[in-house]
Amino acid sequence: QHPDWEVYMTGIHAERGVSCADCHMPYKSEGGQKFTDHHLQSPLNNVEASCAVCHREKTTTLMMNVYDRQDKIIQNRDKLEELLVRAHVEAKKAWDLGATEEQMMSILMDIRHAQWRWDYSAASHGASFHAPVETGRVIANGITIAQEARIKLARLLASLGYNEEIPYPDIATKAKAQQFVGLDMDQLEAEKSVFQQNVVPEWDRKAKEREAGYPE
Repeated sequence: QHPDWEVYMTGIHAERGVSCADCHMPYKSEGGQKFTDHHLQSPLNNVEASCAVCHREKTTTLMMNVYDRQDKIIQNRDKLEELLVRAHVEAKKAWDLGATEEQMMSILMDIRHAQWRWDYSAASHGASFHAPVETGRVIANGITIAQEARIKLARLLASLGYNEEIPYPDIATKAKAQQFVGLDMDQLEAEKSVFQQNVVPEWDRKAKEREAGYPE
């Protein structure tokens, strides 16, 4: 579900032969023994043992390089997200005005394809650092497709007699977004509570029974 490996393989570190363990499990020494650190974590938590093995820049500079790439990718990903929301809202208006399945088919396919590109870039936790060029390409492609969907929607809405701008919904917070899409959060929180109280303890009990049969 998380395409980190596939995205990583398109980046400069993979091209240079750097493995996952080189950065996320760097070498350490104890008692004269050299071995990989099995505390799998972000390289930024141990820059000297990970990044600084190859790079000679200061730790602060290396960390800023990472954050700069992340910020720039997120900026474009947020724009794609906005365009997708606008496309969904405009599509809803078209349905309300009587658009047919045939009229909407191409538009829905565009929205779906643009959404896939947002999903792909968002699901890969390290994409913005591992492969910023490829991730930027995927997001840019999604922005293009989303805009093409909105152009088709504008034409369709005009043919249905609607030529006004459709307001962007107020989804500035998670709670507002949940309310806009119609999620009953009280019910969902109640169901979560029941799950935590009844299902999770049963899972824990079964796990302990299973593990008890294994040798120490």
